[in-house]
Amino acid sequence: MATRDAQQDGANSLGESIEDRTFTRPSAIIRPRTRHVLQSVINAPLDVNATRLRVAPQPNSFNQPTKKPTAIPVSALFNKTWIMYKTTPFYAYNSSQYATYETELLTYIAANAKNLSSSVLTEQTQDGLSTFAGENRRFPSQIDSSGRNVIETLDDPGDIKSVDFQQLNLQDTANLDASESELANSHPSLVITITVRPKGKTREQPYYCVLLQNQPLTHETRPSSVFEYFNLVLLKAPVVVGQLVMQWLERKFDCRICRLLLQSYELRKVVNSSLEAMYNHPEGQEDRKSRSIELHYSFPEAVGALNSISISLPSENARQLLVSRLLGSEAGLLDGVEAHCSDSMKIDFGRLSLVRAGCSSWYIASEGKVKLFPAIVDKQPLVDFIRDIALCGT
Repeated sequence: MATRDAQQDGANSLGESIEDRTFTRPSAIIRPRTRHVLQSVINAPLDVNATRLRVAPQPNSFNQPTKKPTAIPVSALFNKTWIMYKTTPFYAYNSSQYATYETELLTYIAANAKNLSSSVLTEQTQDGLSTFAGENRRFPSQIDSSGRNVIETLDDPGDIKSVDFQQLNLQDTANLDASESELANSHPSLVITITVRPKGKTREQPYYCVLLQNQPLTHETRPSSVFEYFNLVLLKAPVVVGQLVMQWLERKFDCRICRLLLQSYELRKVVNSSLEAMYNHPEGQEDRKSRSIELHYSFPEAVGALNSISISLPSENARQLLVSRLLGSEAGLLDGVEAHCSDSMKIDFGRLSLVRAGCSSWYIASEGKVKLFPAIVDKQPLVDFIRDIALCGT
């Protein structure tokens, strides 16, 4: 009996001690409910400094020094065969962050070049060579004379040595007034030079991506506004390097870069406009020394015996043809040449397609290739020729 009473007294004392510890624990202190805390935070005045910690780091936070890119002459575009692309305006592009862009692009290419060349070798050509396959289509690196895509074999591009951003001014500001000169200098074109040491070679090889613009590169108006035409991108680089450069540009500046092709009627507009500017003048002493104009047409597939026809026209004859037009006539040079050849050779040029054209100043093809020569500086403003391609390209 005594033992039972002792056990009961012990249980009572243990319960009291547990109860005492329970009420005296810090966790048992009465706290405000969660909704009250949230309500007080919502109603509290906004602290400007409180939001700064949640802002994503900006490009100028990478401790890169601000530098002004070097300027290069327009002659850097001459005597090179370029593949043409078109791009939408860049978003959040900062012309003072060239050093940051150079570092980021160099890191991106160096980190992804070998991975890209090894992971995308998924398709086999007829010769058994692995070629590049894009997300939805093959990447057209080269196009032969018949307009067929020739996919370049992917090899290790080598060691990526450097990336440089440089300014390129398409206009000769010496002949412009103050306002036009300021506008031209405020929106210079860009030349991205990627220096690579190819695998197994000792000499370094430069590759180029040129962003040609005669309108602002950035689209700083409201998102719903439209722009007049696309800016041009000229590329001279292997498939791997060129693809990585354009991928970086698209991701960095929220733009879209697509291949630029010229339909036959679009190519005719570019050719007629340029030849009109170069040869529609009364004096033609220098034209006799110029290279002949070359026009290349393709036959329809139904004509099995012939694939193409080429017409060569001396520059002096082109000038005489344009000058001798009827007053008020809007017929272009191609119309006159085709009418003459139709009468003499009985060829229906209405069924042929203009695929390539060339002269002493340029060479352009419908598959999206262009080559510029130094003579264009004296014949036609380069910025006008670039604008015509941008307006007509699809």
